[in-house]
Amino acid sequence: MKCVHASFSEVFMEQITLTALRQNIFQIADRVLATGEAVVIERDGKRLVLAPEVVPGVLDHLPRRNAIIGDADDLVNISAWDKDAWQDNQNDL
Repeated sequence: MKCVHASFSEVFMEQITLTALRQNIFQIADRVLATGEAVVIERDGKRLVLAPEVVPGVLDHLPRRNAIIGDADDLVNISAWDKDAWQDNQNDL
């Protein structure tokens, strides 16, 4: 068994009783898996969340790096091909 810590926002979660879950467990589980939306199950004033597992991507474990120095929006207008500089280098040969 794997321990998973998560926090869920209640804004989009349907709330049901444990009795309703027991009566419709397969339909509720299929809906949670299909939509990705969690369901809150209430029992004796306590709550349990039924939610799909979030599987991290292959690259999610890599550390974030600040590799761009300056404004990232300026990269849109940069040309990797400078024809004049290339021709100058060819004339030097």
